[in-house]
Amino acid sequence: MGRTVIRGGDVFDVDTAAASQAVVIEDGRIAEVVDDAAFTPAPSDEIIDATGATVLAGMVQAHWHGSYDGLDFEPPPVGLERPPGYLMLLAARNARRALARGFTSVIGAATGDALDAQLRDAIADGVAEGPRIIPCGRWLITTGDSNDLPDFWWWGITSPGSQRICDGADEFRKGVRREILEGAEIVKVFLDSGHALLYGSEFVSMTDDELHAAVEAAHHRGKKIRCHVTATANIHKCIEAGVDVLDHCDGMDAATIDAMVTAGTFVCPSLYLTRAIIDRLEADGQGAEPFVDVMKRDLDNMCRMLPEAVAAGVNLLVGDDWGTTMTPHGEYGRELELYVREAGIAPAEVLRWATVNGARCMGLDSELGSVSAGKLADLVVVRGDPTRDISVLGDPANIVAVLKEGARAETAR
Repeated sequence: MGRTVIRGGDVFDVDTAAASQAVVIEDGRIAEVVDDAAFTPAPSDEIIDATGATVLAGMVQAHWHGSYDGLDFEPPPVGLERPPGYLMLLAARNARRALARGFTSVIGAATGDALDAQLRDAIADGVAEGPRIIPCGRWLITTGDSNDLPDFWWWGITSPGSQRICDGADEFRKGVRREILEGAEIVKVFLDSGHALLYGSEFVSMTDDELHAAVEAAHHRGKKIRCHVTATANIHKCIEAGVDVLDHCDGMDAATIDAMVTAGTFVCPSLYLTRAIIDRLEADGQGAEPFVDVMKRDLDNMCRMLPEAVAAGVNLLVGDDWGTTMTPHGEYGRELELYVREAGIAPAEVLRWATVNGARCMGLDSELGSVSAGKLADLVVVRGDPTRDISVLGDPANIVAVLKEGARAETAR
């Protein structure tokens, strides 16, 4: 197999940038990164012209619901909008979109019917094209939790969709083990119901025993666990229990930041859906509703706290609830822009979340996350300089090339 060489682009690698480089790819890995002027190509080299573009490591979507498509405020129980086969086709389409936008890896945040694990295998076998997937299965919730919708209790629904109901520590242990049996490498639970859910952050759905049992069961099998959590006290509970990834954390404060740093916890703020809901309700004349006030308060708090979290060294990630009517799959760049525009985070730092931190969360930082010799050639070539204007990543027309393990993906999606 011949070499692929990305020539003439500026390489962004974590904290440094080097102008006009040649990135040489051989056997799916980065063989070397050298000054382009000093590079002599071989006749058999496939050349990708990156003049006027930036080369960065493939990004990681760390909160992935592949089968979501057009979900609104009042969906049926999530995962039951369509039959499983139809949802898999949606997931495959959305996976291609993610890869085409430069996200060469995704970390699951829950789906029904083991769709993540099946799609992972299909991509690995060459049946489908898409990013590397760290699969999640159904989220584990208690009876009467926000996703066990009271609107449907009398239907006698037997298909669980994206939810698995567990009550008591033993059921959570068994639920975690069942998800792992079906292919999950990260298991999701819900501790409270803030961040646009039905009951709000004061509703605590799991007992301490249930939370600790779920974490213990996942870690005992060598897997990770993530938790939807918003209230400050519940964030502390998750950290103390050893949860690996915290989703949302709307009640983040200085004490929780300290605890996150000490524990090495990963945090996926996923703020774009919050912004999108606020904007929609205000446009619909509902901006004065108490629900909107709560969401504004949470968004403002996170925008204040995220710079402190960065300064302290919290392991922050990118990824959101893509697939609602307000957050269509493919518009992932809007989240990156929000962190820069509203939270004042430097573009290069947001790119760190999407590359280095994402790779570390997957346990693949020795293979991914930077444009370094020896690492897998997961790379994005984008016109312009996203370290100065991160919005260039949000325009598909700017994506010159995406490579996953050296293989060039189709980017016209």
